[in-house]
Amino acid sequence: MVATPMRNWVRLLMLVSLAIMLVVSGCGTQGASEEVSEENSSESKPAEGSATSEAPSDAGGYPIVDTPLILKLVMAKTPQQKKATEELKVVQAMEALTNIHIEWEAVDQGYQEKKNLMFASGDLPDAFFGRSSLSDSDILKYGSQGMLVPLEDLIEQHAPNVKKMFEIYPDVKKMVTAPDGHIYSIPTVITEGANELGEVLFVNKTWLDQLQLSVPTTTAEFERMLQAFKGQDLNGNGKIDELPFSFLYGNGLNGIFGLYGSFGLPDNASHLMVQDDKVSYIAATPEFKEATKYFHTLYSQGLIDPEAFTHDRNVYFSKGRGTDGPVYGAFTGYNAENVVGPDHAKHYVPIAPLKGPEGHQIVNMYEKLAVSKAGFSITSNNEHPVESMRWIDAIYEERHSIEWLFGPVGHNFKETDGDFYEFLPTPEGMSYDDFRCTESPCFGGAGSIPEDTYKKIELADKIKTRLEYLDIYQSYMKKYTLPAGMFFTIEDSDRLSILDTDITEFVKKKQAQWMIDGNIDAEWDSYLAQLQKSGLEEFLQIYQQTYDRFQSQ
Repeated sequence: MVATPMRNWVRLLMLVSLAIMLVVSGCGTQGASEEVSEENSSESKPAEGSATSEAPSDAGGYPIVDTPLILKLVMAKTPQQKKATEELKVVQAMEALTNIHIEWEAVDQGYQEKKNLMFASGDLPDAFFGRSSLSDSDILKYGSQGMLVPLEDLIEQHAPNVKKMFEIYPDVKKMVTAPDGHIYSIPTVITEGANELGEVLFVNKTWLDQLQLSVPTTTAEFERMLQAFKGQDLNGNGKIDELPFSFLYGNGLNGIFGLYGSFGLPDNASHLMVQDDKVSYIAATPEFKEATKYFHTLYSQGLIDPEAFTHDRNVYFSKGRGTDGPVYGAFTGYNAENVVGPDHAKHYVPIAPLKGPEGHQIVNMYEKLAVSKAGFSITSNNEHPVESMRWIDAIYEERHSIEWLFGPVGHNFKETDGDFYEFLPTPEGMSYDDFRCTESPCFGGAGSIPEDTYKKIELADKIKTRLEYLDIYQSYMKKYTLPAGMFFTIEDSDRLSILDTDITEFVKKKQAQWMIDGNIDAEWDSYLAQLQKSGLEEFLQIYQQTYDRFQSQ
């Protein structure tokens, strides 16, 4: 359209007015304007990690910066993540939203060595990302040394989603607050069905039916069932390859810690427990002794897989999934399909905890939330802590946390009824865990999935199955374990690393030896004496002091 004289006149008035405003506004800031002009006189591109425009001062609104900002992040890449991190859909979407580009160093081999070298040399990224990026001792050590910066003020001012997480779970905030009162890492918090439940005991119902036996309910009945399974070709493959009972010794989800509860106290990997606010050592109790004697009774009759104390997870699963039919009469696991595969799983049923000779019927109740102190830590090399905090806080928004930990909407989920999420089918030939990692950092990521959020997600089949197991076990569960993630002082952490090696390795060796060879009664007193000589009293004292401090926060 051709401009009319009137339009030209209006445009001229607007330009004159604008010029006057610019002159007036410049009068009061001439000195500052000259300084800025001199500093930015170069026409070259901004250096990496810098931006010519600052982020908005409030804690909301996108993009976070007007001019693209580059940050360098390091993460431990999980084996299930096949793509480069910068190629993941959730990463690309976050860059489009925030205008912050991440240069990722995603390490899948030798991560610990590379991380240690970074701290030793001072050649640090802007931040460490993901729940496997830093250990508890890393966070405390490098935070106290000033190589990780305190985050509590940044969270208060610029991270409403992280603040909300701490308000929902005040114990999580306690857990990540170091003894010096600072928070050096934003934790990863995940509710994923039945976290409270440990290993589950499965028995071969098909074999029980063949032998016209009932599902065992006591330790004595369980022993008789295993005796009936031994030496028979129950899978019909023409070989006596049946293994009455197998497990993965020392493993939290495929071991026998919970079965110790039939004798009064369930065991756990640390052998530590708390009752009435007093920390004690399970592996020095009469209950531990009686349970270990029971397992020797089974082993001495050839009822326990002789490889149960030496095979690894791959061998344990491989035997359970044998092509000649099921070989396990009973086994423990996270779920049946994991251990014996979908074809054999139909032969097995989960059973309630066994009642022991004194009537005990207890299993461990673990923490409901899976919490890792690691999630996001800002280093002292970071020149843009506010922008970095706002970037990670965006991931802690509900939908983004779901996508970064379980996979993006449109790929792994479809939205239903507004803010509910339904899993899309897992592609044939791919596991659920691999599928969730195709376009997200998944197990190597960070975020928050509180209980209310988890209720909005249609559960995967394996989680639904675990909740069915929980229904069987819940009335027998009791909380003995210490709070997860208690922070030790640097001095206590260093001392525990020495004591724990001596004590735990000694107990693990003796426990397996007694199950296989017996003789626990004759050696028990000398065993207790060796524990004291190894520093058990000091070991427990450190845990008690740390527990008391945690409870008082």
